[in-house]
Amino acid sequence: MKLRLISAFRLLALSGLVMTAACQPTLAACNVATLPDGWAAGSARWDGACAADKADGLGVLKEQQGAAVKRIFLGRVAKGELALGVVDIPDQGYMAGRFEQGKLVPSEDRQVFIQAFDEAAKAATSVADRFEKAGNAASAKFYRAKAKALREQMD
Repeated sequence: MKLRLISAFRLLALSGLVMTAACQPTLAACNVATLPDGWAAGSARWDGACAADKADGLGVLKEQQGAAVKRIFLGRVAKGELALGVVDIPDQGYMAGRFEQGKLVPSEDRQVFIQAFDEAAKAATSVADRFEKAGNAASAKFYRAKAKALREQMD
């Protein structure tokens, strides 16, 4: 009788764990297929829209070195590939425009730069909104300030 009782408790405990796991919100493994040129593999984290396990839409891609953020891409990604936005390299400046296969496409068209900064500001605002809804005021404040700085680049 004790053996059956213990087995029944194990079964209930295991089913409870499965139910708990099933009810928890999960973060999809959302990937960027081609990292920006020069970024270290395995060092990047996408925070943004996702479709079919691929980054897709507005968001932020951060390259980290330990706990420190080395560079940030803010903008639009399509089916896992960088499309339009800005790479912000702290203490060095911005690389803005359209991207193909992780590389900035050379352009002298001012409208492309304006669009890139606009998409980057929208991405920063969208990430700030997500952090705010999650109760992370510090990160929301950081990304709202980033959005403001990006908008000011075109003033």
